Amino acid sequence: MKPNMVAINRQWRLINREQVLCMTVGDVEFLAEMIEIFLSYIPQQMKDIKQAIEERNSQMLYDAAHACKGLIGNYTKLDPYLLLVLLEEDAESGQLDESLIKFDSLEKEVSQLIVELKMLMIQECGNV
Repeated sequence: MKPNMVAINRQWRLINREQVLCMTVGDVEFLAEMIEIFLSYIPQQMKDIKQAIEERNSQMLYDAAHACKGLIGNYTKLDPYLLLVLLEEDAESGQLDESLIKFDSLEKEVSQLIVELKMLMIQECGNV
């Protein structure tokens, strides 16, 4: 592997760059649009999850976590996705005592995912 490729691969902790690029079939405008949609939806989805936990509303938590999982699943099946699976499980069991701790971890992971997606967009899309 070329040294510059090693450096590029190290910056992706959550996303699989090649898989995301394959999903968009090399269409950088589509990639930019998908990332922009993600960036526009994720704040409200995170807010909905937190509200559901604070209100101890299991059905609302399940619905919000499930919707967010679908959005995040386009880019990663790692930590943020897995935390959403755990939040869904909390909601299904009605055991929300540790959900806020999981949400705090989710916020950190989603922040990292946002950084990686913005870097990907800059690298692949430039000024699209």
